[in-house]
Amino acid sequence: MKPLASWSRPLQALAAGFVIGLAAIPGLAPGEALALEKLRIALTTKDFGYLPLFVGMRAGYFQQEGYEIQWIQIRSNVIASALLAGEVDIGASAGSAMRAAVRGAPMRAIFFPYQRCTFVLMGAPGIKRVDELKGKVIGTTAPGSTTEIAANMVLEHYGLDPKKDVSYFSAGGAETSVLAMQQGIIQARALNPDAAFLLKKKGFTVLAVLADLGPWPWGGYATTTAKLAQEREKIRRWTRAMVKSLLHMANKREETIGIAVKEFGHPRDVVEAALEVSVKAIDRGNPGGATEESLRRNIELTIAQPLKLKQAPSSAGLVDLSLLREVHAELRVKGK
Repeated sequence: MKPLASWSRPLQALAAGFVIGLAAIPGLAPGEALALEKLRIALTTKDFGYLPLFVGMRAGYFQQEGYEIQWIQIRSNVIASALLAGEVDIGASAGSAMRAAVRGAPMRAIFFPYQRCTFVLMGAPGIKRVDELKGKVIGTTAPGSTTEIAANMVLEHYGLDPKKDVSYFSAGGAETSVLAMQQGIIQARALNPDAAFLLKKKGFTVLAVLADLGPWPWGGYATTTAKLAQEREKIRRWTRAMVKSLLHMANKREETIGIAVKEFGHPRDVVEAALEVSVKAIDRGNPGGATEESLRRNIELTIAQPLKLKQAPSSAGLVDLSLLREVHAELRVKGK
């Protein structure tokens, strides 16, 4: 287990790599915006997977809670350190935080916008069905990554053996993976829904939508146990705004499409298709939450297996949804 003291070392090199975005607050004069408290959120990149956060910014839900969101782009493998050093308040990398927690870091996953994975498995133009991937190469971001796990789930669902029937190639991010597919290096890759439907317009094939294959808590956020104890109301207000953002996405389609088009610059038809996948992945009765069964499965797939643990750790030491349950009760959301 990694010593806890090592998690609090200064992040001298981190600040130089920050990409910071401040949400413009609709309807407020500059002087009024300054009165809002800044809340620092770490994102691995700005993409459609973080749509609920941007909906909350543009629809004014964070403003209602007295916040101006300052989103900071940080590599996923650094977010845990940034949280523990107090550089950010909340990090959009629950998986990294949970793996750090297994090694002794005092942090917890606190919010899962999606109860199902929003990835879409895309095939090269010549691949029309999942069974045609037998003997082919599938691209991933890295061995054991969520892109590989997602592809495995699709293959198993369609009766293929991921260990025998295909091979994997680390093709990097979405842009390099697209080039790899165009060059014939790989024949498929799991992608965020907006990237997937942009590719569809170029002749690539939608092979499977992961949201159709069952629960998998997705796109989670985390914070430190110190903030949960000492700044609980601060995190509660963020949680309340995020729940409202998810319900906005689920119930206010046109407004959400308008926000997404302006925020990400995609054509309307791409946003419509991507939003349909995202809304399918939201649990309207438990927005932001996850069932114990789905958490256990997530921990087994993304923590126990990659870290080669003999036994999967309990969710109790990795996840804290107590604030979410309090917000659900306050907003009269059914919850689970």
